[in-house]
Amino acid sequence: GPGRRAYPSKLPWYVDSMAMARKGCTAEDMRAFCPTWTEEQLQLRAQWLHTCHEPAILASFEGFHTDDIHVDFPHLKVPALLMTAERGDVVRDEDVAEIQQLASGVQHVRVPNAGHMIPWDNEAGFYEAFGDFLGQRLV
Repeated sequence: GPGRRAYPSKLPWYVDSMAMARKGCTAEDMRAFCPTWTEEQLQLRAQWLHTCHEPAILASFEGFHTDDIHVDFPHLKVPALLMTAERGDVVRDEDVAEIQQLASGVQHVRVPNAGHMIPWDNEAGFYEAFGDFLGQRLV
């Protein structure tokens, strides 16, 4: 949000990969953007990325820098689980501390060996991270 560090991913990463997908690309072409993904995951990305609406992506990216979600945290009155990725660098430890100070009921779990696409990078860790939050364990 406003006055905070920039979102760690850069806009060309999104726009360039979408442009490539609109022209037609392979899973191998997508590997440059997502080097840790499996062949199946890259194939899905190559197959479906062209369906993303670029103006929506641009608006979302801008919102990372203009929307102040922190003003909403004190009003959060339901249980919440903040799941973050060890390799994501989007939500850092100091961010978690700030969020938990603003909304004391927020539980946090950081999923190891995962980037932005947590279930793709560490599916077992993703399910394990829910713990008992949903009323029973998923694994």
